[in-house]
Amino acid sequence: MALALVMVGLPARGKTYTARKVARYLSWRGVRTKVFNVGNYRRARSGAQVPHSFFDPANPEGFSARREAAEAAMDDMVGWFSAGGEVGIYDATNSTRARRTWVMEQLGRAGASLAFIESICDDPSLVEANIRETKLGSPDYVGMDSEAAARDFLSRIEHYVSVYEPIDDEGLSWIKIVDAGRQVIVNRAEDYLLTKVAAFVMNLHLIPKTLWFSRHGQSEFNMEDRVGGDSGLSS
Repeated sequence: MALALVMVGLPARGKTYTARKVARYLSWRGVRTKVFNVGNYRRARSGAQVPHSFFDPANPEGFSARREAAEAAMDDMVGWFSAGGEVGIYDATNSTRARRTWVMEQLGRAGASLAFIESICDDPSLVEANIRETKLGSPDYVGMDSEAAARDFLSRIEHYVSVYEPIDDEGLSWIKIVDAGRQVIVNRAEDYLLTKVAAFVMNLHLIPKTLWFSRHGQSEFNMEDRVGGDSGLSS
């Protein structure tokens, strides 16, 4: 059976990064996987550089345009399942219960099993780092002053905050990633692939970290041009 992974969360919480990394991981495992990013559909239909007011829930034109983008992405994902796709990742905010109910209805009719991946972050420093690391270089802000772009994106986030409803249904399958991986909560991971995804996201890093590699000193086998083993160090 096809598996749909549905991203949930406010902007700048690492949803798209996580979606792409999960897709890459599953593809490496030989699973036919594809990401359907609603933001790309929105940019294709409404243009890239739209003001933050476009995302205001009280803006009927913006709401309608974003709904059309969500429907187009969903139609393509359902069609991809019909063509033999195994895991589809629906990458959007999906920030209200009503939107998630609609997603479940669409995927239920397609016969796909479903799990949500919610990214939660209330640490302002992590959110700001993610904005400056990824969002300011996105197509939405090409050519815009970085400070003005940051202010606009923060205003966009506030529009989503005003209607955001976190997942609280214990009857659903979900993975919650808290503060960029500080905590990962898994609920009803009953699918084999979902357990693999859960283990994978526990080891994701949303922000750059320094890794130090140190080689041991010269070993006795090094002096003899031998590879392997566990010899002591040379004098």
